[in-house]
Amino acid sequence: MLVAMALSFAAALFAQAYAIAAFVSPGTLPVGDMMGWLGFWINMPGTAVIALFLPLLFPDGRLPSPRWRPVAWLAAALAIVAILSTMFAPGSYSNYPAIRNVFGIEAWAPLFELLDQATTAVFFALIGITAVALFSRLRHADPEERLQIRWFVYAGAIVAVGFLVDLAAGIFPDLKVLANILAVVAVTALPTAVGIAILRYRLYDIDVIVNRTLVYVALTGILAGVYAAIVASFQRIFVALTGESSELAIVLTLFVLTTVFTPVKHQLQTAVDRYVQPVARAGAPAGARGAVNDLQALADLHARGILTDDEFAAKKKQVLGI
Repeated sequence: MLVAMALSFAAALFAQAYAIAAFVSPGTLPVGDMMGWLGFWINMPGTAVIALFLPLLFPDGRLPSPRWRPVAWLAAALAIVAILSTMFAPGSYSNYPAIRNVFGIEAWAPLFELLDQATTAVFFALIGITAVALFSRLRHADPEERLQIRWFVYAGAIVAVGFLVDLAAGIFPDLKVLANILAVVAVTALPTAVGIAILRYRLYDIDVIVNRTLVYVALTGILAGVYAAIVASFQRIFVALTGESSELAIVLTLFVLTTVFTPVKHQLQTAVDRYVQPVARAGAPAGARGAVNDLQALADLHARGILTDDEFAAKKKQVLGI
């Protein structure tokens, strides 16, 4: 499924670039119209896989239960209808309106518009349903499978955030750079998380990653807000005193941020630690789980600077009994 998804997206990018090159330089490339037609729909199978079928079939390749078969059939039917509709719907590339669907049936444009609206609505409804299927599987999963699903959900959350930022970039153009970065991260995060889950490599660390993500995303947001507010305040003070703004306002703001960084981070870390705790591996003896928890607590204290390097090394040897 991941290979099919990658081929689908790569074929769409190639077809679109080929069609644009053929349009910009007429006569240099053959079958430009056909490649343009492929560019309209060839990415849709990959979209169906990543949005509908991966959540339904992850991590063992089977549905959570037989009652989810109608959802799978509906997803397959939706993909087929959407692809066929896009193949013959009149349309053009957003950046190159002159590149139009050579097989588009203009007389049926209202019908295709209605189909597009209906399939889009069903598509987003199915995304919600497949998410429910994933969480339904999580409820009945063993500890190992639960960790696999948590990796997948973590990557899916990155995809969702990237999608929302991309939508916001249409309203706020300044977000376009961030949207492009998140798009790259999102596209690579999902297959990476699935690969880790399939290979069962260091699944335990997903809790650490989720923990750190929550802490540093919140910390970045808080510091960005504090920075903007303090810079504005200092600039107003300088303007009131001297009649003009000053770069000293930025220097003073950075000084304030370096002062509050550590206490704010510690407060956030403590708050997140209450809710995000590592899940013990299946089959791990109680003593081993306790040792793992102790080591994580020591590592956290060491990262915060509470334990020195020598103290951390000594305590680690004590926990491991070496």
